[in-house]
Amino acid sequence: MIPATTLLVPVERPPHAATALPVARELARLKGATVSLIHVGVEPLEPGELLDHIGLSPEDARGLVIDQRAGFAADAVVREAGARHAELIVMCTPARPDRLLHPFGSVAGDVLRTAPCPVVLVPRDRGQGPWALHRLVLPHDGTPTSAAAIAPTVDLASRAGAELVVLHVSTPGSKRPSEPGTFVTPRYLDQPQHGWPLWTREFLDRVRSFAHPTIIEKIRLVVAHGEADAAILEFAERNATDLIALAWRGGVAPERARTMRRVICEASCPVIVFRVQV
Repeated sequence: MIPATTLLVPVERPPHAATALPVARELARLKGATVSLIHVGVEPLEPGELLDHIGLSPEDARGLVIDQRAGFAADAVVREAGARHAELIVMCTPARPDRLLHPFGSVAGDVLRTAPCPVVLVPRDRGQGPWALHRLVLPHDGTPTSAAAIAPTVDLASRAGAELVVLHVSTPGSKRPSEPGTFVTPRYLDQPQHGWPLWTREFLDRVRSFAHPTIIEKIRLVVAHGEADAAILEFAERNATDLIALAWRGGVAPERARTMRRVICEASCPVIVFRVQV
C-alpha cells in the first residue's frame, strides 16, 4: 500500500498559528496530499483545548490531521517529517529574522538545516486570506546547484498551470560561478548581437531538459542586474509573484547564505527552499 502524501505544518500560538495554513492547503490540493498540523509543547492538551490554544475553530480544522508532540520544536518537526515521509514542511518565517541561519537560531532555521524534505516559509504578516499559485519565480545562476531545483519547481508550476519565470541575475564586477558544470552568460551581456538570443534559447532548453518528462507551457527567462537578493525581491514585488523557489547547498557562512536569508525574511510571498545534497 502506498502511504498518503503528507504536508506537515508546525503551528504556533496566535496570532500566527494559522498563517501558513492557506498556503499549505493549496499546495496539498495541487499534490493530492493531506495537511497534518503538529503542535509541539511541554504537555499534551485536550483536542478542544488545543484548537483554542492555537487559535483555530472547528471549521478551520476541517479536513486536517492534528497531532501533538513533546520535545524541542525543530527536532520534533524534523523527526515527524521523516517518519511520515512528508512531501513538504510549511511554516512561518522566524520571529527574529537575524537568527534564521544562526547555529543557535530560530526554529525555522533549525528545520531548514535538517529537514528531510523541502521547506516552504510563509511571511508571518500575510494574514489568513486565500492563496493561489499563478506565478512562480526560480532564480537560476546557471550552476548545477540552482539547476537541482528545476524539476520540483516545474512540477509545481505544471500542476497549478502557473507561469514559471526563470530569473537570471547578472551582478556587475562579480566573479563567475566556479562550480563545475555552470552554464555561464554571454561575455557581452549588454550587447544582444553577441549571441544573446542563442544563449537565451539554449538556457531555456536546458531548463526544460532538467524538468523532463514534465512539460510546462508558460515559461520565460528574465535577466536582471544588481545584487542577487535585491534583484529577486524587486522582481517578485513588481510582478505579483506567488512563490519564490531557492536551491541551497546548506552553507551558513554569511556570504553564502546572505541571498537566501534576505529573500526569505523580506519577500512578501512564500519561499520554497530545496536543500541540495552535496
